[in-house]
Amino acid sequence: MTDTRTRRFALGALVAIAAGLAAALLFVLHAKGSLAGVALLLFTPLPVMIASLSYGLAIGASASIIGALFLAGVFQPLIALGFIISMGAPAAVVATAAVLASPADDAHPRDRAPTVAVMAAVAASVCVAALVLAINVWRAGGFDPFVTSSAQELTPVVKEMLGETHADLGLDPQRLARLLILFAPVGLAGSELLLMTGNLWLAGRVAVISGNLPRPWPKLADDLWLPPLAALALALACGLAFLTGPAGVLAGAVAAALGGAFALQGLAVAHVLTRGVNLRPAFLFSLYALVLLLPVWPLLFLAIAGIADALFRLRAKKSASINRQNTKL
Repeated sequence: MTDTRTRRFALGALVAIAAGLAAALLFVLHAKGSLAGVALLLFTPLPVMIASLSYGLAIGASASIIGALFLAGVFQPLIALGFIISMGAPAAVVATAAVLASPADDAHPRDRAPTVAVMAAVAASVCVAALVLAINVWRAGGFDPFVTSSAQELTPVVKEMLGETHADLGLDPQRLARLLILFAPVGLAGSELLLMTGNLWLAGRVAVISGNLPRPWPKLADDLWLPPLAALALALACGLAFLTGPAGVLAGAVAAALGGAFALQGLAVAHVLTRGVNLRPAFLFSLYALVLLLPVWPLLFLAIAGIADALFRLRAKKSASINRQNTKL
């Protein structure tokens, strides 16, 4: 018994070290500025999520801490803080939430893991945006000084990007730079949500293939259901986003995270409503290609579809219709 515990502890320690170092290296490779380095940054949460899904929160949290300590020792504490806030801690929490969610059974046929994981990713994304904003505001000595100084630093970059067109179109580079600074937490929250959920799916597949996932793989297209209250929260956040100051910025971050969550539900709607359609593979391939190439408008329409599904149960009606047809046959 003691030998088994020792081996399990040693395996957990090795997994935590390997996952932490892998995540830390992926996090800093983008500093080279190459396209490959930026692409690898997108997979930074993956090692921590695999460790969390396969071996639990303790191993995932240890991996995050080990990665942060490595970055602090080799580079600087500020980089380590950025890693733990934006990647390490959210990855461990989101993956663990998915594992601990109630699985499907005879009494509750719907697996809650997709919903719990997405809502955990929403909360993590908003917290990341809020923490990043708070740190920058604290360093600048206030919200207005932060926006003003950041806009001044960004204005030359905006001018260079616009070239001579800003004069022809009547654009004010300084005002545009200020708007970009104000919208940065909104974009961060939305991209963080998609980053966490995408890596969670990949980590889940790896855990399934390796045989280490401690629960059955859920039916994502059928089991991802956001509550109607989330649609109300989204509408409220969109309204509050027009406020000035940090309150409006944080409301925008909440709206972006919830909007991204409903876009994921919209993808689930697309998978379910196209069942039985001859051109389903081509349609889904085209949809995912549009999301990757022109993400804004496809995600907006998918979010609307997800909200409609939350309010009017579109997938439930489709599934009931398919069941009736199968019964007649």
